[in-house]
Formats: sequence, C-alpha cells, structure tokens
Amino acid sequence: MDDRTEKASVLLVVANAVILLLLGVMLTFLFTEELARERDQGAHWAKVLMHDKSTVTLPLIRQAIEELDSEERKKALGDKTLFQRFVHDRVVRQSILTAVKDDEGLREDPDLNHRMGRIAEQVLVDAYLERKLDAGLLKDFPSEKEVRAFYNRNHDRFRIEERLHAWQIFFVLPQEASDKEFKKVMGNARAVVKKLRTRKLSFSDAAAQYSEHELSRSSGGYLGVFDVSQLLPILKKTFIELDEGEISDPVRSNTGLHILKRGEKIPARIRPFEQVREEIRTEMQTLALDELREKVLSEVYKSHGEPVQASVVEQWRRVLRQDALDPGGETPALGPEEPVLKSGIRNIEGKLR
Repeated sequence: MDDRTEKASVLLVVANAVILLLLGVMLTFLFTEELARERDQGAHWAKVLMHDKSTVTLPLIRQAIEELDSEERKKALGDKTLFQRFVHDRVVRQSILTAVKDDEGLREDPDLNHRMGRIAEQVLVDAYLERKLDAGLLKDFPSEKEVRAFYNRNHDRFRIEERLHAWQIFFVLPQEASDKEFKKVMGNARAVVKKLRTRKLSFSDAAAQYSEHELSRSSGGYLGVFDVSQLLPILKKTFIELDEGEISDPVRSNTGLHILKRGEKIPARIRPFEQVREEIRTEMQTLALDELREKVLSEVYKSHGEPVQASVVEQWRRVLRQDALDPGGETPALGPEEPVLKSGIRNIEGKLR
C-alpha cells in the first residue's frame, strides 16, 4: 500500500512538472509574440527617434548638409548667417523629435503609425528601383555615335519653322458690336494707318498713344518673334502678304482690329547638332530608363507577385463604392469561393535580388 502511494506521489510530481513546463512554453510564446507586436509597432519610431537628447553634433549637420542639392549646399556653407539659421533649424527639429518621445498618445496613434509605414515602404520601393535602374543602364549611354545617329534620324524634330518680327496696334472691337460702334472704331483705326503711312506719326508713338493691348502699348507695338504657322489664320495671311516694314490696313479678328507691321523674316532652319546634343542625350537616357523601369516592374511582378483574380478586383470595387456611397451601411460580404489572394506575396527573393 505504501509502495502504491509512493508511486502515485511520484507520478503526480512528474505530471505537475510537465504541466508547468507546458505552461512556461505557452507563456514564452505569448510573451515573444507581444514583444514582436510592440517591436513592429515601434519600429518606425525607433528609426526616427535615434537620439536620447536633442544635441546637434557635427556628424548630424554634415549628413543634413549633404542631403541638400549642390546649389543650396553652396549657399549655406558660403554665408555665415544662412549656416547659423540652418543649424538653428536642425536644433529645433531635434528638439521636436525629443519631445515626441514623451508623447505616448502620438507614438501610439494607429493612423500616424500607418502613415509612417507607408512612407517607409515607398522609400524602400524607390531605393530598390533606383538600384536596379542604375545597375541596368550603362554609365556611358548614350555614346556620341548613338546621339549623332538619333539626330540624323530625327532632323524634323529639330526644325525651327519660318519666323518673323511683328508689330501691332490694337483696337478693341467685340464681335457683337453694333454697326455704329464698328464704324467709329474702324474710322479711328484707318485714321491712324493714314498717319503712319504719311509718316506723320511713328509706329512706336502710335502704339503708345492708341493701342488697347497692354504689351504692344508698352513696347512701342513690338510683339517679338513669331512662328508664322502659329499665328491666327487671318493674321498669318496678312503678315505673309506684307513686305518688310509695310503697314497693313486694319484687320478684323474676334476681339478687335489690328494694325500690323511686318519686320524681318527669319528663314526656317535645322538646329545644329552641337546645340541639341545634350537635349538628345537627356531624352535618350529618359527613354531608356522608362523602358528599363517597365522591364524591371514586369520581372518583379512575374517572379514575386501573386495576381489578384479579376472577379475579386471587381468585388472589391463594388464593396468600396458601396462604402463611399453609404459610409454607415453594412459592408457586403466577400464570396467565400473567391479568395482574396492565391497565397499572398512571396518573400522577396529571386533573380532580381
């Protein structure tokens, strides 16, 4: 009897030990999960709140200065007052980050954490694509030979059409003007033309005195150099028919009457290669990067992405549209036969790594 009691006691001790062991494992697991959750939630804050104090040091300022573009950096380092202001702004920034550490409500704000997570994701996406694009494009692309070939194939793109110098005196005359008003404005315009043609008045003086167009009035009637093909049809026709220095009769447009004077014509020409070399180089690099970007995105999608079924996408659209139309309404349930994703997104491993 004593032996049986002793054996039972031993078994009870062993059972209790096993239960305690299992309980310890479960608590360890739960504690680890909680730590992981807290670590994930605070990950963005940890990356931002790196300093225990608001002290600004030379290494921090050096890093901040290097983040400026070259022109801004040159200005800040070349001016004592600007640099002092720059350092002051950094001190204020670090002070705010230090103050945030004591703001528990802000640190635990789920919306703010979500936004910070989205920003971190976008920075990572941009860095990944930038690295792939940098690695995929030759540093010496395009070569001088390739730039020249592009120029030779696209001469028309670098053509400057015929242009001319143009002068104007303008009188306001709406389309809906009465016959009486038309006759009055037309009479004034013809009187000015007569003075110009008899040289009783210079074009610049007439423009300053009579033109109701601000630019031509303040510039002696001179409008600048115009591409003939870009002019209004009625004005284009008049300018083409005028000789250099000749003054037109009043020309009616939708907005009023124009007295025109044609200046020197500048013949059409092809811009020389030396003038457009860098434009071509930049365009070719941009086109190549766009093409490479599409290729990288396609390969990432094929190797790492899991497409969402079209029927599921349409279901999502209907749910979100319903939410937008009736924010307080009941959200329709997703069909159980249509999974959201086949298996989620795989770990980012593969040929593009």
